Amino acid sequence: MVAHRSTKSRALHRSKRNKRWERHPQDWYVEPEWPTERLLEAEPFEGPILDPACGLGRIVKVARRMGFTATGSDVMRRAPGFKAADFFQRVRSVPNIVSNVPFRFAMAFVGHSLNLAERKVALLLPAGWVQADERSRWLARTPLRRIWLLTPRPSMPPGTHVTERGNGTTDYAWLVWEQGYQGLPELGWLRREASTP
Repeated sequence: MVAHRSTKSRALHRSKRNKRWERHPQDWYVEPEWPTERLLEAEPFEGPILDPACGLGRIVKVARRMGFTATGSDVMRRAPGFKAADFFQRVRSVPNIVSNVPFRFAMAFVGHSLNLAERKVALLLPAGWVQADERSRWLARTPLRRIWLLTPRPSMPPGTHVTERGNGTTDYAWLVWEQGYQGLPELGWLRREASTP
């Protein structure tokens, strides 16, 4: 007879297992492909897409596969075919920005992205990011159009552990800003399985 762990025991084991990943010094975490696929299926984008924190280039590759013109760079070259560039030195505008940005610099990325993007900005962030009091007041003054919650939680390991698999333990969402939008943001869900309502 095989002994089964209790729910509490499994949760404790999962918590201990996930603590093996130390925080990456540059907040480089790698997203699976499905969150980008679901975003680009649900959210209309017109024109090229830039990912200024592209890491391994997954967002760019998915966008290209789905028929978009997409380019990417990162603060350092992490994958072949992508260049190193400091996003905060960029001054040339771009139609759209879609990125999984370093969380500790998220507000700066939002601000600079809104200065550069002509149409939309979509950033993949922890879902709870919108709830901090001061930040929520700041967000209310931006053209935040939609919040797409991801389900189930995607696993996003540090780039140095990208080959390891595990279950996600953090809730994530795509925050989408649309230039000129005024009003409250809409809320929706993006599910890993495209056919799931």
